[in-house]
Amino acid sequence: RLPRSVFYAVVSTQSTCSSGIYAEYWKQWYQRRVREFQTFQHYFKRINLSARSAMSTFRAALRPVCRVFGSVAKLPTVHRTTLSPALLSQHRLMSHDSALVSALSNEIQHEEGATVSPDLPHDLSSFKHSVRGASILLTKQMDSETITVELDLNNMTELAPAEEDPEETPPQYLPSFTIEIAKPQGKLLFNCNYHMSSEDQNIDQYVISEVAYVAPGQNSSDAFTTDFGNLDYVLIEEFENYLQRRGLGAEFSSALFEMSSSVEHSNYVQFLKNVRDFL
Repeated sequence: RLPRSVFYAVVSTQSTCSSGIYAEYWKQWYQRRVREFQTFQHYFKRINLSARSAMSTFRAALRPVCRVFGSVAKLPTVHRTTLSPALLSQHRLMSHDSALVSALSNEIQHEEGATVSPDLPHDLSSFKHSVRGASILLTKQMDSETITVELDLNNMTELAPAEEDPEETPPQYLPSFTIEIAKPQGKLLFNCNYHMSSEDQNIDQYVISEVAYVAPGQNSSDAFTTDFGNLDYVLIEEFENYLQRRGLGAEFSSALFEMSSSVEHSNYVQFLKNVRDFL
């Protein structure tokens, strides 16, 4: 805003300034001020602030100059700029969501730095495999038997916390899976998981929780299922040997655990990217 003495000098010398070097100076000065105000007016629109109060000061500052130059100086008209409630709500949501987007980007950067091998573990090379989203399917043929292993990452079991300090141990979730051995006369179905509760067991070694026999044409859900831990210890040992002879022992268990970790990591990173892009 110009000093008041300058405005008084301009008003008192109206006839002199209207047709000379001073008139041209004030005309250019006015045009610069108008351009500056229009720039700020666009800014006010973006941040949803009314320019009415700012324009009041601007008009008061230019009014003496307008009196001097008459039609040469025409004050711009200000339109009230407000966003609709829906747009204002969306603007506020987006400003808050930016923090979530930033957190997602940081997590993606952190997870992509982890070293996880995408290759199929060597001990699973005898299986045909497919991955569909969160599901892993392994199949192989042995004589008249068809062996199918199906693991769903969305079906996880919680690892029991350490007994000495269960409250401070963060929860861990490990995958469950099924082993199906099918023959023309029916199939055996083993429900397995990596839910280890004793410290002397390795976390990548699965245990059998249930076993069932499914007759030809019978639904698996209709078959009788028995708790594997309640079987006679000799039966437990012979069932484990039965699976071992079909390549479903300790090496298989470790390889499946490694593969499931890799697929889970890949799905988690993709989930983060999908949510970030959604926002």
